[in-house]
Amino acid sequence: MIVRNRLIAAILTSAALVFGVDTVRAAPAASAPAVVLPDELPVLRAKSLIRDFFKNLADDDDDGFVHDDHYDWQAYRDSTSRKERVRDYLRMQNEMQKDAFRAQKNAQKEMIKRQRGW
Repeated sequence: MIVRNRLIAAILTSAALVFGVDTVRAAPAASAPAVVLPDELPVLRAKSLIRDFFKNLADDDDDGFVHDDHYDWQAYRDSTSRKERVRDYLRMQNEMQKDAFRAQKNAQKEMIKRQRGW
């Protein structure tokens, strides 16, 4: 960013010298309208780079899962039987396995295409 600003300043200075401009002002002209700032600026929470970093290390059932932020596990547990939950879990596992196999197959196809120059 600093390099870009210095580069722009150097280009403007050299352009001013080439075209014979006597003075180059960095400040706006007196006829330019003044910028009016509001009395209170909006307060924004600072975003932390390590937010929820240690969340996945917890052993509690209440936290440590990504889906806890947008899915109500307690309502799902109360509305289904254990048999249905086990069936859903196994179905999700099979779908994930199929997705993994499909991704591996597509990766192998792409590799063969690249080897053959297609």
